[in-house]
Amino acid sequence: MRPRVRAGTALALLGAALVYGAPPALGQDAAGAAPAQPEAEADAAPLPAWIPARLEALSPDAPEAYFRLAEEVAAESTSGPEDGLARRLFGLAFELDRRDGSPTWIAPSSCLGLASLARLESDRRWLRALANSLDPSYALPSWRNPELQAGVSGAAFDAAEAIGAVRSGDGVRAADLLDRADVRHVIQRYGQLLGFSASSGALWQLDQWASNWPCRECGNERVIYRPNTDPPSYRECYTCRGNPGPRLSREQLVSQLRFEAHLLHGISRSWGAQLALDMGAPLREPSADELASVLGIDPARPYWRAGAWVASVDGGADAPTVGGGEEAPSPSPGEH
Repeated sequence: MRPRVRAGTALALLGAALVYGAPPALGQDAAGAAPAQPEAEADAAPLPAWIPARLEALSPDAPEAYFRLAEEVAAESTSGPEDGLARRLFGLAFELDRRDGSPTWIAPSSCLGLASLARLESDRRWLRALANSLDPSYALPSWRNPELQAGVSGAAFDAAEAIGAVRSGDGVRAADLLDRADVRHVIQRYGQLLGFSASSGALWQLDQWASNWPCRECGNERVIYRPNTDPPSYRECYTCRGNPGPRLSREQLVSQLRFEAHLLHGISRSWGAQLALDMGAPLREPSADELASVLGIDPARPYWRAGAWVASVDGGADAPTVGGGEEAPSPSPGEH
């Protein structure tokens, strides 16, 4: 009979992930696989009517204008293409501000703008570290850095408890927790660690599992009383086979434990927990020279003309690109 596994045992069971060698969840950094990167292409996508004229007015001599427009686009964004344009504008503001070797506040602020749009927590940490490397005053104070806080937020703890309740077949408790807006927000932010391509898929699956339990036959008692028996006799429940809760694959179980460890601050507490969480993904150094390639943009094309980014103000033949090649295509989003 399979024992129940609740949120409180998540960290103790992470060692199983190392033994099983399960693959990482979708949207999570993994050894041998590049972390999900934000898409940068917006050229082929239709844009709101107010944007093209603002784009054409941009000039490399005024990087602050790129940053300000990026903030506006990000604030008004209702689609993936607009988010991609905001990322490109933040990236161009970053590159143009530091091209003379003496970046101002624009470069680190652009990193924080990109961090606000990043899907993966690892990308957000890298971008914040990059901002801090340019200007230490951009580092979060310890009282605002959740990773330095001793406790775990109530919403994060309850989200981990909801996963454990779902896994053990306690659908009533799970449904009560999943009905809370703060718990759903936590799962939507980190739900890709559960192995789904989109966090909305994680919420949908958890809701479905919660609605299927407790067991309709035994009420999670695991056994059924045999009537008219003396002394009383019991049989195993035919519906749940004495093991309430959804049937999980090895990969699903490891993903759930990884998710709970993340919420319960299991990250980096030990090398084993860290390895189980990110599968040994290499640490990215906060190098300013790598940002353009990570975003997939070419800072040598800062002008918007006729629906495309070009190198010259008149939209003519492009100048040689930085790095000597085409802009990197937008990778598919990992959802984070």
